[in-house]
Amino acid sequence: MDKKEGLQNGESIVGPSVKIDGDLKSQGNLRIDGTVTGKVKTSQNLFVGESAKISADVEAENAIISGVVQGNVKVSGALVLGKTGRLVGDMSCGTLQVEEGAYFAGKCTMKDANGGIIEPIEENATKKK
Repeated sequence: MDKKEGLQNGESIVGPSVKIDGDLKSQGNLRIDGTVTGKVKTSQNLFVGESAKISADVEAENAIISGVVQGNVKVSGALVLGKTGRLVGDMSCGTLQVEEGAYFAGKCTMKDANGGIIEPIEENATKKK
């Protein structure tokens, strides 16, 4: 089983007919196929299925987004925005993969190999004098 398949199998599952208004916290892998409004936080892996609609800030170790997320996403490891994924909000991650067909509107911040954030180059520093 590859990493992507492993992420899709959650310990806790929010099914397509489930709607949660409030905070959703998990210590294990989490799969969301339903609707969540509030905050989503897991210390492990998050899989957002194609039918999912999330209006919340999201935190996870690793995440695959194949549904709709409106909110900021903070992932310490790998973030995959799948071909059916829609993310409207800022993202912060260690590594990023965006599949063809995915949609993203927001700001992206990534960490370097040492875990630090690389500061953007100032516009004035790139202009010749």
